[in-house]
Order: sequence, then structure tokens, then C-alpha cells
Amino acid sequence: MLPDRFKKFTRRLVWLFIACCFICYFNLEYLTDFFGKESQVIVNRFVINTPGCRVRFLRNPKKPVPFVEPIHVLQCNRPQLIAPRHKDGNNYFVASNVEENLQCKSWLMERQDHRSNKYILEREFNLSRHGNEPIQVDSGHQMFRIQCRNDENDIKYNDVIFFMPPPCEGQKKTPSYEQRPERLSVMILGIDSMSQMHFQRSFPQLTSFLDYVPHTFFLGYSRVGMDAYDNLLPLLSGLRPDELERRCLSVNKSTYDNCGLLWDTFKTAGYSTSYGEDTAQGIFMDGKAGFQKQPTDFYLHPVMLEMDKHTRYSLDANELINCSGGRQFFDVLNYFIDKLSFYMKSAPFFSVFWHSQGVKDYYHYARRLDVDYVKRLKRLLEMDILDNTLVLLMSDYGLRSDKYRLTYNGMREESQPFLLAIYPDWLQAKYVFAMDNLKRNAHNLVTPFDLHATLNDVMDLNLLKDYHVENRTEILLGYPPKKMPRGVSLFLPLPVKRNCDSAGIPSHYCPCNDLTEIPTDDGVVLRTARFLISSINGLIAPYDKCQKLRLYKVMLAYFVDLGESSFVYELRLRVRTIPGDGLFEGTARLTDTFHLTGPITRVNEYRSQSYCVNETSSKMYCYCLN
Repeated sequence: MLPDRFKKFTRRLVWLFIACCFICYFNLEYLTDFFGKESQVIVNRFVINTPGCRVRFLRNPKKPVPFVEPIHVLQCNRPQLIAPRHKDGNNYFVASNVEENLQCKSWLMERQDHRSNKYILEREFNLSRHGNEPIQVDSGHQMFRIQCRNDENDIKYNDVIFFMPPPCEGQKKTPSYEQRPERLSVMILGIDSMSQMHFQRSFPQLTSFLDYVPHTFFLGYSRVGMDAYDNLLPLLSGLRPDELERRCLSVNKSTYDNCGLLWDTFKTAGYSTSYGEDTAQGIFMDGKAGFQKQPTDFYLHPVMLEMDKHTRYSLDANELINCSGGRQFFDVLNYFIDKLSFYMKSAPFFSVFWHSQGVKDYYHYARRLDVDYVKRLKRLLEMDILDNTLVLLMSDYGLRSDKYRLTYNGMREESQPFLLAIYPDWLQAKYVFAMDNLKRNAHNLVTPFDLHATLNDVMDLNLLKDYHVENRTEILLGYPPKKMPRGVSLFLPLPVKRNCDSAGIPSHYCPCNDLTEIPTDDGVVLRTARFLISSINGLIAPYDKCQKLRLYKVMLAYFVDLGESSFVYELRLRVRTIPGDGLFEGTARLTDTFHLTGPITRVNEYRSQSYCVNETSSKMYCYCLN
């Protein structure tokens, strides 16, 4: 009996040992956190692991970042006295919450050009604290500025409202989905300064909602330029800003009207088009040429411009989050999208909506948007708009300033914006090869140039049929590596040997390169730092009011690992300059001389230091003379 008992006891010990191994393996990250050691399982994990690029997994902070101040709940502190209402073909001002008698003026406006509106008609009306009937105004798409004063002549209400009546049968200019069932609409929902990791930290409810819709998260999406303009322009044009400058702006009197942006192409293909941002200093406006003519069928910028000039007030001390009346600028953008949803439901559309206020300046602000975006997508789902729409929920880069940006994770996240595609079920069922490629490409380097090629395919879904995908794949594979197109449709297989150079990603933004910290007092490091400062001074030399910068200290220095087969030597530095206490980062390639591998970026705020310069590309470098 003893041997049998011993055998049973031994078997139990073996099973217990195996169970303990499984428990330890699946809780290794927790155990290593508990004992204060880094988990090798996490450290060695790659989100991209191809012959051309390996991007390491970044761990989110387990606890709240201690040095980042929480943002308090901010609400507009003035009442929303008047709201627009459309009923039976007519537009009305509907007043509420009026606590005293008011004398009001309204100005009917229309867009004049990209920097101004013109007033067409002025009218006066009174509001009573005892109640008010709706005030009828003209019908159709209209924009009004309204100002109300009390008996003491104090301004009590100052706002801009606009009307977007739902489409009438006689007004439809685009073919309906019933007429063209093969049409796929496009909606780009942009959130400024949102990295992949920050999206995961800030949008838990939206992440849960995605379980109910088909979607793909692109882990290798990368920025290709410094700001929103540099990263959105390749999506809309397929070109870098300098290429568009040569091909279009230099011959079109410096406006974007005839540059062949995607909304122009979609409009020619029979789509309705719309574009809106929650700021007047938009992607194509802040120091840019703008549009002489209205670029899309529905365009929010004239409203935001009027608010910015006449009715804006700020919620925060830094004046980065703005209100008009009782609404934040972001609420105005949401209202614009809501009203457009009736048009989206009836006919194919191409739309771009971009949100930047608050989210690009405050680390914790993004968490306040989680529910808003769930509501947005839920409404699109309930209205069946998602049944015929490709939604790109995306960003341009990660946080570029704030204290979190100064951490190692913050520095790496800056070049890894999030990109998420939501699409209807029938797209996967009907275009199997194309959608399989799209899902596989989630684990390769992806850029805005690829999105441009992808959206061009959306205009003609015949290109997504299996035999077309096979033929186009053969053509793509036939290109020599150095002649591979910079932008490749995500419905085709991206080259497995794709690297940052072939994808059009400057080395300074390349997520594939590992960084090894080196001493900041090394001689080569100091020479590189002086080269960076000299490069900055060269950029501000044309501006007499900008002071020449000097190197105060090298804060960090990294050796950029470009792979075993590379004989190129690159250093990435963070330097502090005086005057102005600026923090700048740049990557320099060392050969016989120094060469920048991308723009030098500023990673701390400069606020009013550059008040004497209007050019956006130079403001971050300039410290103005007193």
C-alpha cells in the first residue's frame, strides 16, 4: 500500500507544481510589479515585429502620473439663452432661462473669405423674463450673431447660432444609397495629440463599445510631420507640405482651392462633403493660406471664426478652452455633426471633423471625452449610418508638451498616434481578400500616405474585388524595394520589409528605432547640441525681434539604434536654451558633417514668448525681445 500512496502523493505534487507554474506565468507582470522588477515578458514584447521594423510595447503607468495636475471639471459659466429650432420648413430663435428683460440684435451673416464674414441683415427683438414665443427668421441654412443687453446696457448674451435644416427630397444633389448600394461613405473623426497608449488610458468606455462593431486598431500608425497640418495634409493630398507647395500653392496664389484634396475628389465622384473643427485657428488657417472659396458642401469654419472674433471667452487660465454663450467650442462641433447626420443617413458623404481644444494641452482632459465619443458612435449606429460608412477615428501625434511628455514613455508615444477603423459587416463578407489585408496591415508600419491611397480605393469598390486585389498585389510585389510607392492602400498587403525610410517617416519620428541613453557630457554629444542650437538660430535669423538662443544644458542624450546592418550614426538630444528656458529635441545624423533627420521640436510651452512672430513654423523657436 505504501508505494501506491507514495505514487499518488507524487502525482499530486507534480500537478500542484504545474498549476503553480501556470499561475506564476499568467501573473508574471503583477508579480514583477509587486517585487519592483521589470517583467521581461513585457519588455521583450513587440507591437510591430517585421523584418523592416520592430516597435517595442510600452507599458502604461499603473498609477496616476504624480506630477501631472488633474484637470477640474470645467463648464461654461454663461447661460445659453437662445437655441436654433427648425420646424415645418421654418427657422426659429427659441429663448429660455431669461431672467430679465433684454433688448437684442441679430445679424444674418455669410462667409466672405477664409478670414472674414459679411453681415447681410440686421434686426432687433426683445426678450421678456415672463416668457417668449419662438421668433421666426428666414428659412434654409443660416448663420446669425446675436447680442442681448439689459436695461442698464450690460451685455447679457453674446453668441453665434446656425441653422442646418434636414434635407428635403427636392434638395438632394447626391444619389441615395438605394440608387448606389455599392457606395461606402467616409467619416474622419480626429482627436488632436492622442497617442495609442493615451487612447487606451483615457477611453475605457469607448474601448468597450468597440466590441459591438467591426473594427481594426492599427498598432503601427506613425506620424510623418511636426504638427496637425503636416500629418493631415498627406492624408488629404498624398503629398508632404513642401511637395504641395511646389505643385499647387506656388501656382494657385497660395490658397488650397485647386490642390485636389480628397474632399474635392469625393465631391466629383458624387459624394456630399463636410469639414469642421472646434477652433477658428484651424489646420488650414493658422498661418496658412486657407480657402478662397468654401471647400466643402458643409463648412463650420465661418461659425467658429465669428465666435472667435466676437463672442469667445475662456474657461481656463491659459485661455486654451473656449466657450460661446453657454457652450464649449467642442459642443458646437458636436451640434454640427448631429445636424449633418440627417444628410449622412440619406446619401453618400465624405467628412472630416477635428477636435483639438483642451485635449492637446492637458493630460487628463481626454478622459472627459470618453462618454461624448461613445454617444457619437452610438448615435451613428442607431441611425444605421455605420451600415454604409468607414469611420477613421484617429490622431496626428501624441502629447507634444506637458510634464508627461518629458518622460521616456511620453517621448516615445509622441510619434505613435492612434488609428482605428470601423467598418460595416458586409464589407468583410463581400471583399474578403481586401479586408484580410487591412487586418494584417494592423501589425505593420502605417502612415497618412497609406490612408490617402486607401480612401482613393473607397471611391471605387470594384478595386476591392478579389481578382483586382490579386492583380494589384502582383504589381506591388514587382516593384524594386527602392521604387516601392510611399503610400500603399491598406486593402493591399504592405511590404513586410517596410521601414521608416520607405514609408516616408523621418528618422526623428521613427518608432522602429531603439534608443540607448548615453552621458550628456560626451564630446560628440556637446558638438551635436551646439549644432542643434545653431540650426534653431538659422531658422529665426530672418526675424529681427527674435533673440539668438544659447545652449544652457544638455538634458538627455540617446544613441539611435538603426539596426545591425546600418553604418549610420545618429544621436537624439534634449537641450535647454536661454533666454526663454526652452526645451528642444532633435535628431542629428553624424557623417563628415551634421544633418538633421527631421524638424527640431519644442517639448515645453512657449505661450506669449513668441508674440512678435506670426508664422506658425517659427513661433516655437522665437523668444521675442522685450
